[in-house]
Amino acid sequence: MSPWLDSSWHLVLEGLQSKTPPHAWCIVHPPAVVASELTDQLVRLLLCQNPTHHQPCGQCVSCRIQESHPDLMLLEPEGAAGMIKVDSVRDSIDIAYTTASMGGRRVVLVRPADCLNQASSNALLKVVEEPPSGTVFVFQTALPGKLLPTLVSRLRMVKVPMPTPEILEQTAQSLGVSQEDMMIAKTLLAEPMSVQTNPERFALAKDVLQAMARVRHGEDSQKVIKSFAKADALVASIVMERVCECLIRAQFDGLNSPVTSTLAPPYPPVALLYQFKERIAEVRKQAQAGIAVNAGLALGSLFAAWGFIWTKVQG
Repeated sequence: MSPWLDSSWHLVLEGLQSKTPPHAWCIVHPPAVVASELTDQLVRLLLCQNPTHHQPCGQCVSCRIQESHPDLMLLEPEGAAGMIKVDSVRDSIDIAYTTASMGGRRVVLVRPADCLNQASSNALLKVVEEPPSGTVFVFQTALPGKLLPTLVSRLRMVKVPMPTPEILEQTAQSLGVSQEDMMIAKTLLAEPMSVQTNPERFALAKDVLQAMARVRHGEDSQKVIKSFAKADALVASIVMERVCECLIRAQFDGLNSPVTSTLAPPYPPVALLYQFKERIAEVRKQAQAGIAVNAGLALGSLFAAWGFIWTKVQG
């Protein structure tokens, strides 16, 4: 597990070892920090049949299941709107009241929980307050303010801190990777560890940033996009969105980042950056929902719009 998650994991263990362990958790993390490692570890521990030293044993039948676990129900965004549907919530509740397939716990994982709409949130209220015996709910969100206060009141909140530069430096040294690369991965993907765990994703993120710099300096966007014809549209759109966020923040707080080092000021007006960010979000939501996206066309349109907003820069 990433070192910056250690303190949050200790809070989880304290809760699990208490006289009345929570039956509903919520992992809350900053938008720039990925907490899936922590959430997944909690889920594995809850499903494990023979936990060892408060860790999943890794040896029991439950731990050895590689694909979909029969006692794990996932509530994730669906469709073009990217919301968790009330029908899916109701289906999971029905299953929660049945006997667990492996005789242990059932876990309902809601991620990201901020994609619950009003109807799906309301459907969860009663079952989260009084869940069936042996059922545990695990929510994860970077936007707790979007959750119903009545739902939040039923959850054990565990906050994930922002990793400090010192922790990132120590981690980079222990892994034998550069701190600069970890900072780039943290900025573009919110995944510092992707330098080691997902090098292809990290390489694409860097390529997208460099391509945005080339277009910013006047290179034809249609020429640039040729190398992204078969790229992962979700990863590319996430990077472009985070680049926009960095440039918007830079105009208010002046903080340096790998993005501002690559894209020097002056920057496009904030209003244009927000408009561009909305266009990116449309592509990202489609890719996130599993809708077939023609990466060449979708990213070509975004790069063309990116080139246009830089024509509005003064100076």
